[in-house]
Amino acid sequence: MKPKTKWILLSILAYVLFVGCGLGFGFLDPAKISWPWTAFWLIAALGIAYYLGFKNLVFERTMYYAKQLDLTKADLVTMLPELSGRQEVPDPQKRHWLSPVFNFSLQNLNILDHQLAQLAQTKGIKPFD
Repeated sequence: MKPKTKWILLSILAYVLFVGCGLGFGFLDPAKISWPWTAFWLIAALGIAYYLGFKNLVFERTMYYAKQLDLTKADLVTMLPELSGRQEVPDPQKRHWLSPVFNFSLQNLNILDHQLAQLAQTKGIKPFD
């Protein structure tokens, strides 16, 4: 299964699970919290599921290129000149099941992804599927 398909399916599954639990347990019941709040939480959950699916896909692609280029955590840190003190760059040599949600921003992930994709293209590395 391709990574993009995997993350789309996991995001849809997480959203459906949230909606099912919310309606099943009643904490999203429109009779209890009103239709506007139910709609708000359904739309917010959809946005969160999309964001996490997208971030994990970009993270997986970034780690793929970093591994193929045989880069270390220190190499990745040098590619991010404006890294804030509380952000921690993930180590490409370790296995990650999910992207770091709170301690590494999507902005820095996109910067790394763009730089590593260009570097991989110049080195002739197979594109991420």
